[in-house]
Order: sequence, then structure tokens, then C-alpha cells
Amino acid sequence: MKNINKSSAFASAARPFYEEHAIGDDLKIVLEDEAKHLIGARRRSTEEAFEGGERLDRVALLLPEGTVEKWAVECCGYTSRHIRTMRAVSRNLNAYKQILVDLAVGPTVLGKLSAATPEQVEQAIGFAGMHGRLRVQDVTAIIAGSKSDVDENPERDPYDLGGLDGLKAIIAIKVRDGMKSFIGHLEEIRTHVKDVLPKNNIVKKDLAEKTHLTARLAHRELESLVQFVQPHPNDKNTMSSTALPTKSGWEKISRLLYKMGSATYWPDKAELRIWLETEVLPLLDWAAPEKAGPTMPDAKAAAVAVPVAETVMVEAPKGSKSEVASVPSIEESLTSMAAAFGMVATVDLSLPETKGQESIPTLTEALANTEKRVQRPAFLAKAKPTSPPSATA
Repeated sequence: MKNINKSSAFASAARPFYEEHAIGDDLKIVLEDEAKHLIGARRRSTEEAFEGGERLDRVALLLPEGTVEKWAVECCGYTSRHIRTMRAVSRNLNAYKQILVDLAVGPTVLGKLSAATPEQVEQAIGFAGMHGRLRVQDVTAIIAGSKSDVDENPERDPYDLGGLDGLKAIIAIKVRDGMKSFIGHLEEIRTHVKDVLPKNNIVKKDLAEKTHLTARLAHRELESLVQFVQPHPNDKNTMSSTALPTKSGWEKISRLLYKMGSATYWPDKAELRIWLETEVLPLLDWAAPEKAGPTMPDAKAAAVAVPVAETVMVEAPKGSKSEVASVPSIEESLTSMAAAFGMVATVDLSLPETKGQESIPTLTEALANTEKRVQRPAFLAKAKPTSPPSATA
């Protein structure tokens, strides 16, 4: 009732605004409905803080250019500074929205964080993950500290840093650049597959020659990125990689890449096209989506907080066959892995334009030119989940 009364009062106060800008009755109804949501929310939660900025951006498209701030002041009772902050949160932190919601970062902290650089935002997220909270003074210290670090250590080579700081730095580089390379190789395989599908006659040998080495490399890259190392169960003198969860989406990708690594395991020519269309392409699209990120059915996503220097036991969820839920994307999985070392990994899944050292090398280029130092790629927003395809081994 209180919000209804407020809405009515602000609607009356906004009448001069509507008359000044010749706002029609239909548009006025839409605007007043948006105003009710903004008045009722008041940034009580992290999600509402983002929704408020998104709502203001939508209203801005309906109003004459440059008038949304005046409208929000007169119709919703916000201050101009408050409005600018809400829109900055939505605009500048949208790429980090889901993880900030998961961390339950307060609206006031979001306002402060909206003025930070992407690197500072990542540092703040890492801090929140380790300490379980993020305050305005923490964000202020991170922003001030990062500026100080830039001034004091402009050319520190992470490979020459000792202790946990050095380890965190080179692990972050491995996660970022390793992911970029892995996705690039999946894209390379997908391109070759798509090129042959329109043809009436698919030559198995030719396609295998173009993709099998890249598939082997991508298989090893995935293993390096997401699997741990342990003594072999039957031979303690032999080290082996841990297995991915059976029938999980990424286990299917691992098996597919292994299978594509040798034409011996490929189907016969009569079944080749069906295999490429119904298994290879859907799985590659799921692992490296062009527009949306991956999700997995028939599994639960276990959100595990990983403290520093502690052993984490992750139990398999019960009843997973009867429930449908999303599982973490590979970006989220690698971010959690990195969080165990007290740092935040930025994953860039984009395929950059071919220019200079920023482009993803082809397999031939990678084998011909092994670099001792990897370059840090630019950060790109995380992708949204989509349902994965089913596949047979």
C-alpha cells in the first residue's frame, strides 16, 4: 500500500514531464508501470540492483534522448547520482552479473565497483570468493592498491615471481591462454567439418588429415585444463590423469576428441555423415557455442566454495538422474579451480581477428613455433548456458 501511494504521488508529480515531452497515454501507462517496479525495488538485492539499471536503460529507449534521468527523478524519487550509478552497474558489471549475484554482493558495493576497471573487478570477485564478503572499503582498497602496483611494479615478469603470488600469476596465464587455445582448436575442427557437409561425397581420409592432429592436441589441452594428476591405481610409479565424471558433457567432449584423433575409430563412410551431423557438430557447438554457453541436463551443479590451502572433498549429487539442472560451464569450473589458489582467472572464448600475436595459431603454426611466454588475452564476458546434445561413444 505504501508503494502504491508513492507511485500515485510521483505519477502526479511527473504530469508536467509528460506534457512537456508530449508523452501519449499508451506510453504513459508503460512508463508508470516501470516506475512502480523501480519504486518497489529500491536495490534491496543484488539482482534488483542489476534489474533497476536494465529497466532504466529500457525506459531510456522509450523517452526522448537525454531525458531518462529527469523522468526517474520526477517519477520515482531517485537522485540523479543514484540513477547514474544504477545504469553504470547494469552497463559496466553485466559481464560479471551471475557471479556477483552468487556472491550476494550488496547494491552499495556494486555502485562502487561499477567505476572499477575489469582487472579490478576480477580482483574484487576473487577477494569476495576467499573472504565470503565484499565491502565498500575492500573495493576502495583494491582500486587504490592496483593503481599503486602499476606504479611500483610496471614490468614484473610473473615467471620470475616466487611464492604463492608467482604461482597464482602463472596459473592465471595458463587458464586464460590455455582456454583460448583450446576453444580455437575446437573452432578449427568445426570449420573443417562444416566445409565438407554440403558436399555430396565426403572423403573420410581428407577430413581426417585436416582434423586428427588438432583433435589430439585439443584432447590434451582439455586434459591439462580440467583434470588433475594422481598415481595410477595399479602402479604407484606411474602418474595418470583423473577421470571426468562418466557421461558428463565434458567427458563426452573428451571421448569425441580422442576418437577424432585417429581415423581408425571413425565410422565407416556410409555412417560418416550421420556421425558428423548428429554427434560431432552438436558436441562441438555445445563445448564452443557461437552465441550461448553450455548447460547439462540430468545433473546437479554442485556449488563448492574452495578455501585457500585446504583439501576439498566433492561428493557426487544424489538423484541426479531424476532432476534437470545446469552444471558449471568450463569457464566457471576453471574459475573455481583458480580460486583455490586465491586468484581469479579471466577466460576469453572469443576468436580474435587475425592480426599480429593476438590471433590463435593453427595447429601447424603452433607446432612450428613454441613460445616460452604466453600473452595475456583480453577479457570477454561469459557465455550463457544452453542444453547439451546427447552422444554415443
